[in-house]
Amino acid sequence: MPKQTTPLEPTLARQALDLAPVMVRDLDGTIRLWTEGMVRLYGYAPDEAFGRVSHDLLKTEFPRPLGEIEAELRETGQWAGELVHRRRDAERIFTASLWSLARDPAGAPHAVTEVNHDITREKRSEAARRYLAAIVESSEDAIVGKDLDGIVTSWNPGAEAMFGYSAAEMIGQPITRLFPPERLIEEVLILERLRRGEALEHFETVRRHKDGRELDVWVTASPIYDAAGAVIGISKIARDITEKKRVETQRDAVRAELLHVSRLGMMGQMATSLAHELNQPLAALTSYMGALQRLAHGAAPDPQRIQTIAEKASEQTRRAGEIVRRLRQFVSKGDTDRQRADLNQVVREALALGLVGVQQHGVTTRLQLADGMPPVLIDRIQIQQVLLNLVRNAIEAMAHGARRELVIETSRADDTAVIRVADTGPGIAPDIMARLFEPFTTSKPTGMGVGLSICREIVEAHGGRIAAAPNPPAGTVFVVTLPIAEPDDGAIASDA
Repeated sequence: MPKQTTPLEPTLARQALDLAPVMVRDLDGTIRLWTEGMVRLYGYAPDEAFGRVSHDLLKTEFPRPLGEIEAELRETGQWAGELVHRRRDAERIFTASLWSLARDPAGAPHAVTEVNHDITREKRSEAARRYLAAIVESSEDAIVGKDLDGIVTSWNPGAEAMFGYSAAEMIGQPITRLFPPERLIEEVLILERLRRGEALEHFETVRRHKDGRELDVWVTASPIYDAAGAVIGISKIARDITEKKRVETQRDAVRAELLHVSRLGMMGQMATSLAHELNQPLAALTSYMGALQRLAHGAAPDPQRIQTIAEKASEQTRRAGEIVRRLRQFVSKGDTDRQRADLNQVVREALALGLVGVQQHGVTTRLQLADGMPPVLIDRIQIQQVLLNLVRNAIEAMAHGARRELVIETSRADDTAVIRVADTGPGIAPDIMARLFEPFTTSKPTGMGVGLSICREIVEAHGGRIAAAPNPPAGTVFVVTLPIAEPDDGAIASDA
């Protein structure tokens, strides 16, 4: 037998109603009842709400035209939907609203009861979820969900594009489907760490595309927790770095070539220097040999005199041999291949190579490249050799300084492109500065003094100029100018 119940007393019913977010309004929207629940929800006191049109007071935003909503209310007696209101403090909130039409004894509608519940937090959470889902869907990276056994639970379009498998092909399958056989042990180790709640960041590895080719990838994996804090799954982001690795390999090859070229130079460009440097010891050696011949055929040979001349001749031989030893590493460069080039890009590439390992020197680098630089007609490798030489020299010059700042700039001056490489080192002594670009001039204890000579030969062969000057308050600035390419200049090749 059902339990007997009695209706609430009117006072209790009124108290219960007052706690609910309820208002009663006329058909034109004029507020007649405003409960404490509405005060808490919107911040308006009853005397601020009575007599006001509710939609004006709350600045209601409707999901569709108000006329359509009111027509549905008159036809069915109820309407339910989501509204946007403004609180007294102007905060914008979302509400789930239920309208009920009240009728008089004759059946004519005469009032509306409206009950509103704040769903702002739920709406914002939903919006955040949609936003996150949009990020996942539009990401070029592969974003993959998997369970603690490594079974794929979600697979975004980025993963489809990267690995070639559709979501239907991967969801429910083990993620090891992407692993080369020799890397299967990685998944065991990854799962062990993630089950312990440890994230895995910036992990470079190899995965396999559906067509069988291997991809270099960068992986980040994070545990997914439930409300109780237990690990229930894994989120993994993979980025294809195959092209990046290829470029790095190419860059390393170019760097090796540049470093090789910077050490070797070109015999053809050094021919004049070779002749000049060898001329004096060879001339002296010829003179000493003539004197020895004359003494040998004289009536009374002087052994002491012969010994002295022979020692001097030997010294000149050693001097010539030292010059040859210094130059023996230089070989012919071959043909020069000049192409129209973006000077700013050439500078960036050379600087990237020149700064390898610079962090340990504590050098700060500023790159100031002018916009709209016109192209230049250059042998890219040779000009990068020049820049690499200047950058490395600047870094070495600042090795023991308190302030270590390297500034590389490009600009245009009339019909020339200008590159400036400035350091804050100790500067160059005036006597060395005057002959800085001559062969075998150097301030380095172990330097050969041919690097800047080669730089000058390269720049002048391009129709440009290179100069050095003090960089106040301390340091040196090298200025390289190169002719700007004419519109009809194409690729040219010439003997170096």
